[in-house]
Amino acid sequence: MRLAFLAGLLVLLAACEPETEPENERWRPVDFKEQFLTPDGEPELTSSRSLYVPVYSSVLTGQGAPATELAATLAIRNTDPDSTIFVTQVAYYNTAGDLIQVFLDETKGLAPLASALLVIDVADRRGGTGANFIVKWGAEGPVNDPIVETIMIGGSGPRGFSFSSPAKTIETPAQ
Repeated sequence: MRLAFLAGLLVLLAACEPETEPENERWRPVDFKEQFLTPDGEPELTSSRSLYVPVYSSVLTGQGAPATELAATLAIRNTDPDSTIFVTQVAYYNTAGDLIQVFLDETKGLAPLASALLVIDVADRRGGTGANFIVKWGAEGPVNDPIVETIMIGGSGPRGFSFSSPAKTIETPAQ
């Protein structure tokens, strides 16, 4: 009797479909600009900064070895629990310092504790080994500085690896 009960229970459990999240509840990448808030009017930024963010869209693994291509994700994280920060520009440059693409050139808000992600696909080789982003941001008052970094991931043969690069505050000419 006990064995029959366990067998019946196993059949019932095997017939059950695993519970999945509804399609609209799963995170999927969205357009970079859609991750930000559109401010009502132009915010009065009392402070602003420019950040240089290294991107390694490919790395060299040995003398004479071919480059290993990497996917890179730019992450902008508002660390302030109470205040919106405003990102005013995100521009991507290649190894030679040439502008490749401007991803954001208007003032957009990033809500308290929110994040925005931008992916450079592994097949995008425009940046090279010395690519970088320039990210400009500001705030309407005192705020915690955001965390801005790139996360690279890739592999070569059976090896896989990932690493991150933090942003560095730089001086840029006034515009």
